[in-house]
Amino acid sequence: MRCLTLADALSTIGWDCAFALRSESREVVPALDQSGHELLTLEGGNGDEAAAMSSHWQAGVEWLVVDHYRRDRRFEAACRPWARNIMVLDDLADRPHDCDLLLDQTLGRGAEDYTALVPSDCRLLLGTRYALLRPEFRAMRQRDTAAAQTRQAPFRLLITLGGTDPENMTEICIDAVQRCGAQMQVDVIAGYGFAALTRLRGRLEGLSGFQLHVAPDNIGALMSAADLAIGAAGTTSWERCCLGLPTVMLVLADNQLENARQLSISGAAAVVEGDGNDMADAIAAVLRDLHGDRDRLHEMSKRAAAICDGQGSLRARLALLPDQATKDGLGMHLRLAEARDEAILLHWQRQPSIRALARNPAIPTEAEHRIWFAGRMRSESSFITMIEHGRKVAGMLRLDRLHVGDQNEVFEVSIVVDEEHRGAGVGLAALRQIRAWMPTAEFRAETLPNNDPSIALFRTAGYRALKGNLLHSTAA
Repeated sequence: MRCLTLADALSTIGWDCAFALRSESREVVPALDQSGHELLTLEGGNGDEAAAMSSHWQAGVEWLVVDHYRRDRRFEAACRPWARNIMVLDDLADRPHDCDLLLDQTLGRGAEDYTALVPSDCRLLLGTRYALLRPEFRAMRQRDTAAAQTRQAPFRLLITLGGTDPENMTEICIDAVQRCGAQMQVDVIAGYGFAALTRLRGRLEGLSGFQLHVAPDNIGALMSAADLAIGAAGTTSWERCCLGLPTVMLVLADNQLENARQLSISGAAAVVEGDGNDMADAIAAVLRDLHGDRDRLHEMSKRAAAICDGQGSLRARLALLPDQATKDGLGMHLRLAEARDEAILLHWQRQPSIRALARNPAIPTEAEHRIWFAGRMRSESSFITMIEHGRKVAGMLRLDRLHVGDQNEVFEVSIVVDEEHRGAGVGLAALRQIRAWMPTAEFRAETLPNNDPSIALFRTAGYRALKGNLLHSTAA
């Protein structure tokens, strides 16, 4: 599903995306067959996969995205002859990779976890701000988390333990609900790959207060309506966090241990461990406590919502865009700002030639800049991107969301190019790449009347006068 989310995000900017997969994946995730993307079903042994893909896509691919816990550097190296770039999706950090880009959406993941596992020039996209969630979760994030504190009965519980749930933990959770003694409405989600689906249907049929949903296409709405969830510590954790949904969390696989630990530390989830009958009693005890503690649920909701904003696929899309050409042939690309960029941004803000053209000519102190930078990095409405020219940091392009228009989002664009890199068309290339990144957005820029270079730059990029000192670029 996370690959499907990424493919859909790339399709919106005109990319052709395809999947190479085993037949079992198509059975477990029927959304793949309904997606409209090309599907290649792989046969034979693992060693035949690279050859099958290169034979099918003989012209090669711009990017190969590998998402598989049993594939590593050997498989990726075998794909190099026909894949111009390789991206890996991982959340274990337990094996070496031959890749150009690696995305790990684990909460608290650091670059040091991959130091010995990827090439030195591999770009890393780490942490929950890169969590690949479907657009429905971002759209529903407007939910007021305070409603979890004031919402009236009935109390709603959501049970969602993945598409297959091979250990049938779902029934243990149903046992727990019945044992806890609290009054609640319960939505139970099961996938088509759920081995005990027939048994589950039989158990819930006629059982008051429970409703079964099989592979629902409105899971975001079900999460948004819930006061509390029982869920696994897998990738759906970030969906629940995006919507501010507190979780009674179960660890169903070894690769979920780190997620569970981090979410427990953050206060977004209450982790329950154990097995069998003991597990049902343990879950029941936590349900009983949380059901009667609205203040704690409200706090868990706030902490969950702070972990993931649902814009990960948008950020990942930026990293996959090709370089834009510059006059000197060095090329330019944008990347999202990181903590290490704080100092260079302050340096530019203190340059007289740059500050003279700012709305606020006062030079910020180091403390003021630190507060500003931290706020922008946390903000869901701002994107600070760094302009890299010839692999050197050459400037900054910032988007600040003004509002959502009738159909599209509207952003204000601010751009700074270091004096050393001017004259090569770096600023124009950056504006073109930001348009490629967000083709449906509307952009606005405000320049001072005497800032002729900026006015000329924006006009060359297709911006037109709006009113006063404002320039405007409509969606592509």
